[in-house]
Amino acid sequence: MTGLKEVKGLLPMDADIQEACYEASDIVFYTKNKDFFLDNESIIKEIVSKLKKRVEVRPAPNIRVDAEKAKERIKELVPDEAGLGQIHFQPGFGKVIIEAKKPGMVIGKSGSTLNEIKKKTRWMPVVNRIPAIDSKVVEKAREIVQEGSEFRKDFLNDIGNKIQLNKSIGNEWIRLTGLGSCRQVGRSSFLLQTEESNVLLDCGINPSGEGQDEFPILNVPELDLQALDAVVITHAHLDHCGFLPYLFAYGYDGPVYCTEPTRDLMILLQLDYLDVLHREGKRSPYDSTHIKEEIKRTIPLSYGEVADITPDMRLTFNNAGHILGSASAHLHIGEGLHNIVYSGDIKYDKSELLRPADPKFNRVETLILESTYGNQKKKQTPRKKANNHFKKMIQETIENNGHVIIPAFAVGRAQEVMMLLAEEAEKDYFDVPVHLDGMIWDATALHTAYPEYLSRKVQNKIFNDDQNPFLHECFHRVGSQDEREDVVKEDSNVIVSTSGMVSGGPIMYYLDQLAEDPNNKLIFVGYQAKGTYGNKIQSGAKSVKFPGNDKPTKMNLAIESAEGFSGHSTRNQLMNYVSNLPNKPKTIITNHGDSNATFRLSSTLHKMFNINTTSPRNLETIRLD
Repeated sequence: MTGLKEVKGLLPMDADIQEACYEASDIVFYTKNKDFFLDNESIIKEIVSKLKKRVEVRPAPNIRVDAEKAKERIKELVPDEAGLGQIHFQPGFGKVIIEAKKPGMVIGKSGSTLNEIKKKTRWMPVVNRIPAIDSKVVEKAREIVQEGSEFRKDFLNDIGNKIQLNKSIGNEWIRLTGLGSCRQVGRSSFLLQTEESNVLLDCGINPSGEGQDEFPILNVPELDLQALDAVVITHAHLDHCGFLPYLFAYGYDGPVYCTEPTRDLMILLQLDYLDVLHREGKRSPYDSTHIKEEIKRTIPLSYGEVADITPDMRLTFNNAGHILGSASAHLHIGEGLHNIVYSGDIKYDKSELLRPADPKFNRVETLILESTYGNQKKKQTPRKKANNHFKKMIQETIENNGHVIIPAFAVGRAQEVMMLLAEEAEKDYFDVPVHLDGMIWDATALHTAYPEYLSRKVQNKIFNDDQNPFLHECFHRVGSQDEREDVVKEDSNVIVSTSGMVSGGPIMYYLDQLAEDPNNKLIFVGYQAKGTYGNKIQSGAKSVKFPGNDKPTKMNLAIESAEGFSGHSTRNQLMNYVSNLPNKPKTIITNHGDSNATFRLSSTLHKMFNINTTSPRNLETIRLD
């Protein structure tokens, strides 16, 4: 394998390299030559083509302009319309992080302004979008990411050195062990092992779990946190990432791979999870310091970016269409030995918010496929019809002077609902406020920070503040118990609140206060897992005893379920997804569904494609050929 010394030898003699190091699977050179820093594209392009690795040239300290002077030059070069925000310098990386409301104006036509910044400051500029919605939590999330650049530089170089170790030669074995989500929805986690590597795919909690069923089964001989090479997180929902900080509380100090929006959303949702546990008097498995350790070691990847994560595994993320930043993980093992796709949660259909999941992987021998709706044969209501039905329910309740209560996941489902409510708020009948409670406001702020991960339609609206649906005047943030008490006293309104499965959080208060009034309406817009209050109510419970209450609350309000909002694929969409893979897998492993869903989908896929399918139990190990 080519090392840093050999790669450095491919550079021209006058490149004057002060330092060469790894950044995980990437190679970075710090040059003392101003001209080489500003003009190296053709040389680096040739090296990248030869090595099949990302290579970057950055400025050594001696050629950089003083930070304060560089900041002034950036302000002179960037037009006022760009809406400049904070400018952060990362000396360890030779980078300057420029925040702006309109990043395109910082970049300039064909990168002209960015090139001028690079030329006049001799720092490597990176541009971040400022969320259109102010959020203290988002600011904190980015602050954590900005901190400790010297630590991250050493950490990433150490990871790179481990990745570059020579691979074994011979017949490698590959095995997969389910640590959660097998024949159940919740606590998603798989351990993928080869002779060289140990990689964890997701590490979630079970939002409806009790006792031993709440967390992944990590106390197995196969899993040694000290020997764990990497963790791959497909998306930020807690059933896929909620237990990740626990690993850092108990000794793991390696990398976490996910998309950039997933990294930021994980901070929000994990901190909220701790807050909910605290309010309910429950013991938390980790604390905020472990979330910080997790983020310091997170390596974000974009869709389609290829990265070596162990000596014999290469990772690529594709859009999963489920929530902001959600990804399906393609793992290429060995030198063409085996290719695994771990779907995560996928939506193989257009939605108001996202593009459909992308099944275009180069090769797939084994597919690990979610099965949430694998047992439902009925066709899903067309999106337009579902939207109209949802709007009609809203109108009926408002005209009846009632409260509409919508339990929603803070990420994804809430933003889909907000987009429809923003449209509806333009109509004459809609004269009530829409209250957003829980982490919805902060999660929405991050959606406005990463429009490139959303559908083209939503991107265009976010780029135009006058059309941004998330900035509609009907929306009001609820941030305290006093404000909640004011909300329930209003004659009529719409309340969108976490948690989406009525398993904790502010939704419990609203139902306790408003459920006994038949003029009010509860609208479910997402999956309600067994064991949650949401599932009990949706299944017809006449009363529910919420935690802390002396007596049950009667469910006198109208209870409805709005179809079409799900971030999961229907049974037919899952089969279409498999049909559109570039090649037929040898094996399909179904998970993330109850026993009926995983078995039925597994059986159907076997008959349809004439391939090996299985629906393993948790702790079952499968050897992959």
